[in-house]
Amino acid sequence: MKYSLPSSIISPQDLTIAIHEVQDYSAWAHHETIKQKVGAHKPTVAPELNPATAELLGGWSKVNGTTADSYRQLIESLEHIANHAPTITITLAAPAPQQVKEHIVAWCRHSLAESVLVTFSFNSTILGGLVVRAGSHIYDWSLHRRLIDSAHSFTEVLNHV
Repeated sequence: MKYSLPSSIISPQDLTIAIHEVQDYSAWAHHETIKQKVGAHKPTVAPELNPATAELLGGWSKVNGTTADSYRQLIESLEHIANHAPTITITLAAPAPQQVKEHIVAWCRHSLAESVLVTFSFNSTILGGLVVRAGSHIYDWSLHRRLIDSAHSFTEVLNHV
């Protein structure tokens, strides 16, 4: 079953965490179902989920239900994405806030690939802009690169100041 990730699951690490949390939650839900069937009166507390996994499970459950088979399908879909999704690394001049990351990931999933996973890093020496690594390709749109590429015109401007 094909599944689209929410924009709050950004990186391969986020996806790995979500898979493990869904597995734990599925096992807990299965045990709770058995307890209800045999008449046990003492429910246990659900495993704690990070917000991204909670969003993922909520969206999945609305469409596909909360059965053990449904959770198994979700885990299989997530594992397929983890094994086959394209990944890119985006380097910025400073750490990006979560909202900016989600916005960039939403754009990447709309414009590049539906299941792309993005790793963010930062390097203050790029001064501004960004550097994108996709496989063996590097696309450098940093201010540092622009200054190096136009070093002659930059020094001319400084000489006239």
